[in-house]
Amino acid sequence: MTAVSCLRVMVDANRTDLPAETLGPLVAKYTIIFLEVRWVRPRTADPLTHYCYLLSDPQTDQLDTFELAHLATELQERLFGTGVEDAVKLVLFEGEPEAMRAFTAASAEEVVLAMEDPGRLPKGGRLRRIAADGSLIDVPEEVRAPKGPVDDTNFGPSIDGAQGIYFPKARAFVGDVISCTPSRAPTYYSAVDGEEHLPDESGSFDGSCVMTALRFLVDFPVVTPLFVPVSFSTLVRPTQRADYVELLGILPVETRSQLAATVYDVPRAPSFQSLKVIHEALRDHFSSLDLRTQDPDFEVTQLAQKTVTSVTLVLPNASQEVRTAALRRFASHAPEYRRRRIWPGLSNIRYRAERDLAISLGFPFLTGPGICRLQSEPIGGRAWEAGALPVLTIDRSLAATG
Repeated sequence: MTAVSCLRVMVDANRTDLPAETLGPLVAKYTIIFLEVRWVRPRTADPLTHYCYLLSDPQTDQLDTFELAHLATELQERLFGTGVEDAVKLVLFEGEPEAMRAFTAASAEEVVLAMEDPGRLPKGGRLRRIAADGSLIDVPEEVRAPKGPVDDTNFGPSIDGAQGIYFPKARAFVGDVISCTPSRAPTYYSAVDGEEHLPDESGSFDGSCVMTALRFLVDFPVVTPLFVPVSFSTLVRPTQRADYVELLGILPVETRSQLAATVYDVPRAPSFQSLKVIHEALRDHFSSLDLRTQDPDFEVTQLAQKTVTSVTLVLPNASQEVRTAALRRFASHAPEYRRRRIWPGLSNIRYRAERDLAISLGFPFLTGPGICRLQSEPIGGRAWEAGALPVLTIDRSLAATG
């Protein structure tokens, strides 16, 4: 009954000016000191690299991760000072000796990708992250696994839709989030109206929305951006990402300025590497990038400048008190968004009270069934008084265009 795992220290090197040849030995120095003090015999800790350590405990079949969790805090304070969060993460890898050696030899970038796509892990291995409270979290975290390939053929007959993005200061709609729902679905699909309306098969939904965007560009005079939804998991998994990028090739180059990407199901703290991959995959086809998250404490401080245009909080399907608390907590981070020149938005707005609160707090972009119901064509460019929301159907004789 001996627990054996490989502990790996993951340091966000993009948040320090220290060169790699200095950072590695520093991490090793502080980690070894910690383990010598905290990881006492009969437990053992053998350094494998500056960042990897083979840990064992002959008295149990599971390592004391509560004790190890303190290492991340200590390393973070020593390397980055106080006031910095999630710059250091700890992961545990379990597997056969050969798999352990392969994991130890992997680069930091390869481990980050494996945390989002476990298929990249050495065969037979299991990777988990040590949370701040010592609990073990399986990877990937908070990611809706795509079902089915990225294409538009699995839906069958479908219904295209669009939901307006409202800009309170201008009292107008400044864009649309598009959608596509198979006629056989029990409810409509939408990246705007909360988790219950997200698709069962994200791959097919993502592909179908690309086709919907193309149709809208052909059939309607699109005067504001169309936001095309795509799942975070589609973009971080190499095969699905390659299929999606190939499908984007049907979009004419000249339509880039009319299109934006809105990535849904984004976790609280996406890695720098995953955001870099997403940005590189989408930049040739979309003029801006929106991230949609369900966590009001989304780690905006980790976003590199000029890679993301906006971050949108999807309000939870919960009681009014819980929804309001999430809205206010997200609003409390407004100074960080302003410093990084990233627009904060709100989605899944359902009630007049939370809409009015969002406007009073200065949120620039609002979406959801309490703003605009699903339409059969884009509504962007139309002026609309806040008191007349939500938009139920478009009345062309009354809706002015701007």
